[in-house]
Amino acid sequence: MSLNGELDGSVALITGSTRGIGFSIAEHLVTNGARVCLTARNEDDLAKAVEHLGGPTKAMAVAGNTDDESHQAETVDRVTGTFGRVDILVNNAGINPVYGPMIELDLAAARKVIEVNCLTALAWSKRCTPPAWLNRAAQS
Repeated sequence: MSLNGELDGSVALITGSTRGIGFSIAEHLVTNGARVCLTARNEDDLAKAVEHLGGPTKAMAVAGNTDDESHQAETVDRVTGTFGRVDILVNNAGINPVYGPMIELDLAAARKVIEVNCLTALAWSKRCTPPAWLNRAAQS
């Protein structure tokens, strides 16, 4: 589906974006005029993804763990510093590190899944809400 440039000038932040669904979304957004900030854990994969998307005028990347609050803060600061704002947030990062019957599930693993897949998405959403990053930019 082409949006015929409807996203020209928009800025998107996409978590978990070096492959699969996240990277496909990044490609679609860039094709339709948006600039993107990719996040994931692997710096090499991020560099390859940015290059594939057209380089630093179209994409940037910040490596880190999605549930790390300092990574979240650094990413939002860098994307707003580079592209001026965040218009679109794609909370794509998620984990599923355990398989098997739920009755055998380790509670620490379950807590980590909830943390990353639910609470981290909320944290990114709060950080990308304009008053949050506008207030930080004004304090700089």
